[in-house]
Amino acid sequence: MMVTGQVTIDRAKVMGKIGPGFQGFSFEKTHLTNASFTGANASLIALFKLIGPIVIRIGANDVERCTWTAATPFANGGQPSGQPFGHLIGSVMVDGLNDLLTASGAKVIYAVNYSLNMPANDAAEAAYVAPKLGANLIGFEIGNELDKYGAWAGERAQWESIATAIVGAVPNATFVGMAATAGGAASHNAPFAMEESAKFGSKLVLLTQHYYIGGAGTGAVTVMQNVSGGVINMATTMNAAATSNRIPMGYRFGEANSFFGHGQPGLSDALIEGLWGIDLEFTIALHGAGGINFHGGETGMDGTKPFTYTPILEANGAVTGTQPAFDASLFVYLAGQGNLLATNITTTNPNFTAYAVDYAADGSTMVVLNNKNATTGVQATVDVGVAAGSASAIYLEGTPAGSLTAPAASVTLAGASVTAQGTWARKPPFTQTTAGNTATVFVPPATAALVRIK
Repeated sequence: MMVTGQVTIDRAKVMGKIGPGFQGFSFEKTHLTNASFTGANASLIALFKLIGPIVIRIGANDVERCTWTAATPFANGGQPSGQPFGHLIGSVMVDGLNDLLTASGAKVIYAVNYSLNMPANDAAEAAYVAPKLGANLIGFEIGNELDKYGAWAGERAQWESIATAIVGAVPNATFVGMAATAGGAASHNAPFAMEESAKFGSKLVLLTQHYYIGGAGTGAVTVMQNVSGGVINMATTMNAAATSNRIPMGYRFGEANSFFGHGQPGLSDALIEGLWGIDLEFTIALHGAGGINFHGGETGMDGTKPFTYTPILEANGAVTGTQPAFDASLFVYLAGQGNLLATNITTTNPNFTAYAVDYAADGSTMVVLNNKNATTGVQATVDVGVAAGSASAIYLEGTPAGSLTAPAASVTLAGASVTAQGTWARKPPFTQTTAGNTATVFVPPATAALVRIK
């Protein structure tokens, strides 16, 4: 089945932007302990560079299980390894992280323990981390999802005591936070931004918020066909908190993915994860976010459940492949950096979305046409508001065609999958028909098209 669609781009209305470092990943802190975060991990470095420079975040649930003991060595003689993962963080691990960051060009949000309430231990860790990572460090995140512990008023004194100890050890320390869950944007992040920017000034450089659709085992494909209004409300709250308190780097979704509890098999590791992820990235960008960190890890981190949704697959410290969350990041990265222009859509397909990037790098308009409908294709006429001299498109799709739940191994972007070694042998784009200010693009069911119009 096919329906028509009209996408009109209003070049006079800038609705947001995508800037440097928008793409990123979030990792459990135990990831530091298995010798995979080093300058020797060529595959991970290549994957970071493919969508980089990126921002990584190290923390999550395992940060509350980790403490600093400088002399702790890597397990397994310093070779990449799997379970069990350690919970003591040593200087050699920070050294390896710095080598990874330097080689890949990535920056890091580095979390320290909150729940054990050991300011001196956190300060000792910060005292080693800050000079070692230098310009690769964005700032310290204290704890993970503090709103799970109770009201912010009851957590504030403990957070401030740790932050004060860190500043005592590292006078130029900067902070990121508070890594609240979905419900914590208004109840925790908003007062946190106001009170801690007043106390620590410009040392509070970035706000972080977490987002998941819901818990593993509770969702069907229909909940991923369009981004929920909940994330828009959350993003609006975060944007207001960052803007009103003059947070230098604004806010980003420091941990996000489809279903918490490490994802839902058949959805979080399928094509729909990538299509949904594209919508999520553009939705938050339209509401002021400076980026997103898709969460992931290796089995044995944060418990024993596999990370179904992980963007990067790993086994025993080695990269073994990529999944649709990574494809979403690559897709949005290819859309380029620039202002997001207003788009108006007319179609009877309720699962069809469109976004436009004023791609200043070469004067193109990059148009995203995202069809999350499994049965209905869209013949889209795109009016870019200026002469459309040429147009071409690449597609994110899976096999079998039209299957939103096509498995990760069958998903391709521009006709090729991203390999475990970080290579991507993309095929040439498909030429599209243009006339006047318009380009005509057919978007099959369960497919996203990235269209370059110039």
